[in-house]
Amino acid sequence: MKTKKWLGLTLAFVFGVLVTMTGEDVAAQVQTMIGKKVTGEYTVVVNGEKLSDKGAIIDGRANVPVRALSESLGADIKVDGKTIMVTSEETPTNNQVVLLDGKYYTKYDLLNEQKKTSDLLVHLSSSLEKEESKTEYMSGQTGIVKQMWEDGLKTLREKVDQNTQRLNSINEALKAFE
Repeated sequence: MKTKKWLGLTLAFVFGVLVTMTGEDVAAQVQTMIGKKVTGEYTVVVNGEKLSDKGAIIDGRANVPVRALSESLGADIKVDGKTIMVTSEETPTNNQVVLLDGKYYTKYDLLNEQKKTSDLLVHLSSSLEKEESKTEYMSGQTGIVKQMWEDGLKTLREKVDQNTQRLNSINEALKAFE
């Protein structure tokens, strides 16, 4: 009988500790909003339609109901742990993005792609130049050594051509932002 009583007290203690720890975590999250200045409730209008949920200005920052907002825009919302992920599959309808190789890019993204591709092209061209300078030496080689060098040279040339074409495509796509 004493064992059951002791086991019951131990389980009650462990349960109490778990409830206390969970309560502190929730309190810490709520506390981040405590004491903040709420200007008031605001109606949120998306594409001319009022959302059923209200928004608020808290400490000078707009706070809108993410789920209602994302659903009104046709986006999917997923909560994973403490992260809220909003994704949209809609095709953009303005010139803020362009389609290149099946992917949408902003001007900023394209400029980054242009820089990366240019840097890679400089590196590949330099490597190709170094390998081509070995032509006289390699012409005296035979067998697998010569074949591997020729295959490597061919691969480098193909990569230079591919990246030159990619850079031309990026430059062409950037014209849409002019």
